[in-house]
Amino acid sequence: MTAVLVAGCARRGRPRDERIDADIVKAALAVLAEVGFDRFSVEEVAVRAGVAKTTVYRRFPSRGDVISAALEALGDEGEASPTHGSVRDRLIAALGGIRRGTPDSTRGRVLMHAMGSDDPGLAELVYDRVLSTRSAALRAIVHDGVAAGEVRADVDIDAVMSTLVGPMLYLGMWRMRESVRRVRVEDVVDIVLSGLTPATGS
Repeated sequence: MTAVLVAGCARRGRPRDERIDADIVKAALAVLAEVGFDRFSVEEVAVRAGVAKTTVYRRFPSRGDVISAALEALGDEGEASPTHGSVRDRLIAALGGIRRGTPDSTRGRVLMHAMGSDDPGLAELVYDRVLSTRSAALRAIVHDGVAAGEVRADVDIDAVMSTLVGPMLYLGMWRMRESVRRVRVEDVVDIVLSGLTPATGS
C-alpha cells in the first residue's frame, strides 16, 4: 500500500514533459494548415503527435484550447520587423516577410483558412494570437514615420494598414502568375507612400 501511494505521489509531482506539449502543438498546426478550422479534430492531433487523446486533453482541456495554443505558437513564427532605418526601408522589409509567408508556409495556409471563415470569434482569436504582433510592428513604423515627418500626421492608420497588407496577401496568393511575380514590394510601398508623404511647399 505504501509503495503504491509513494508511486502515485511521484507521478503527481513529475514535471510536465514539454516535448509532448511541443509535439501536440506542432501536430495541431499541421492539422489546421491541412484541413482548416471547421474540420479540425483533437483525435487527428493525437494521432499525429503519437499520444493518446486523453494526453492532449490533460494539457489542453478543450478543442478551443488546442487551437489557441497552436495559434499562439504560430504567432511566434515569421521574420522580425526592422526597428531602424527610413519608413520606406522598414516597410519594404516588413511587408516582404508577409508576402513570402503567404501561402506556402504553415502560417500562410492557416491564415488562408481563417480568411475563408465568417466566424467573428475565430477572426478575433486569429488576430490576437497570430497577427497582433506584426500589426503592431507595422503600426509602429507608420507612427515613427509621422514623428519623423516622413508620413502625414492626419493619416487614417487603419486605412493605411489595409492598403499595405492587402497587396501582400494578393501577391503571395497569386505568385504563380508571371505578371504578379514581376511586382516588387518596393513598387507597392512607393505607391502607398506617395499618398502618405507630407506636401512640400505650394
